[in-house]
Amino acid sequence: MKISIIGTRGLPAFYGGFETFAEEISPLFVKAGHEVYVQCDYSDSEIPNLKGVQLFYSPVTKSKNPLRYYCYGIRKALKFSDIIIVTGSPGSLFYFLNLFRRKIILTNTDGIESKRAKWSVFQKAILKLSERIAVRNSDYILADSLSIKDYLKKTYRINEQRIKVIEYGAHINTGFSNDVLTRRNLKYQEYYLVVCRLEPENNIHMIIDGYITSKSNAQLVIVGRITNKRYVRNLLKKYRSDKVIFPGDIYDHSELNSLRFASKAYIHGHSIGGTNPSLLEAMGNGNIVICHDNPFNREVTDNKQLYFSDNKECAQRIVEVENMSPDQMILFRNNSLSRIKDYYNWNNILEKYLELFRLLTEKKKFN
Repeated sequence: MKISIIGTRGLPAFYGGFETFAEEISPLFVKAGHEVYVQCDYSDSEIPNLKGVQLFYSPVTKSKNPLRYYCYGIRKALKFSDIIIVTGSPGSLFYFLNLFRRKIILTNTDGIESKRAKWSVFQKAILKLSERIAVRNSDYILADSLSIKDYLKKTYRINEQRIKVIEYGAHINTGFSNDVLTRRNLKYQEYYLVVCRLEPENNIHMIIDGYITSKSNAQLVIVGRITNKRYVRNLLKKYRSDKVIFPGDIYDHSELNSLRFASKAYIHGHSIGGTNPSLLEAMGNGNIVICHDNPFNREVTDNKQLYFSDNKECAQRIVEVENMSPDQMILFRNNSLSRIKDYYNWNNILEKYLELFRLLTEKKKFN
C-alpha cells in the first residue's frame, strides 16, 4: 500500500509528539513492504527521502499557516496514496477534496486540542468544529489512549467500532553520558527534569511552586522552547534562578536521554491529551515519574507512579522521592521500564497499524 502521513512538521523529528511518531513508525511501515510519504515543513535544505521514507515539502510552515499546510498536504497525498494518516483534526476541513477520489482517511485528533489554554475563543471553536468533522468523515479515528476513545464516544456518540486505539511507543535507554551533565553543570540524580512545551496546560507554574515548597536541594531543569509568549515571560521573570534552570530547546535525542536517565525523577505536568511521547520516553529511561493526576497519565503509567493535582501535592510527591529507600526507587523505575517493554514499544504499535491495514484491505475487497 501507499501510505501518507500528513500534518506533522516532518522528518527528522524534534521532540514533538506527531513528529516523533512519524519518524519512528514510517520506516517500520517501509520495512513491512509499504510505500510511505511524509509531509514536511517548508525548508531551504530539502532531502528527498530518509530511511526509505519519501518526503514532500510544503510551501509554508505549519506554525505560520496551519490551515494552508493541511490543505496542501491532503491535496498532495490524495494524488499518490491509498491510505492517508492525518495527524490533527484541522485537516478534516479539507476532507471534501476526497469526495471523488475515495481514499482511506485515518485521523488522529491529537487528544483534546480544543481545550488548550493557548488558543483564542475563535481558534477553539475552529478546532472543535474540525474535530466534529473528522469524527464524521474519517474512515477510522485513531485514539492514542483508551481515555481519548471514551472522550470521543461520549462527546460525539460515535460507534466505537470506528475508533481504533493505537498509542505511541518508546525505546529503552540503559545509560548516560557524563559529558552531557558536565556541560550542563548538573550532577547525577541531583536534579528533577521536565521536558515539554512551555504552555499553561502543562502546568509548569504548578510544578515550580511545588518544587520550591518541597525545599529540595536538587535542581529543577525545565527543557522547552523559550518564546516571547506572556506565560513564558512570566515564568522566566518569576522563577529562573541557579536552582530553577531553563536551558531552552534540546533537540539531540542522545542528550535528552542522558538528561532523563541521570535525573532524580521526571515531573510530567501535561493535563490535556492522551498518550504523551515525552512521558513514554521518560519511562523508557527508567525514571521515577511524578505526574499530573488525570486519566491519561494514570493510564500510561498503569497507576504505578506518583501523582499530583496542585502545587502542594506536587511538593509532597517530591518529598516522597527524597525520602525513598533504594529498594523503593528500584521498584518505581522497574515499573516504568516494564510498561514500555510490555506495552508501549514500537513493534507492538506497528502490529496494531498493520492489523488495521489488513482490515482495510479486506473491506476494500468486498466493496
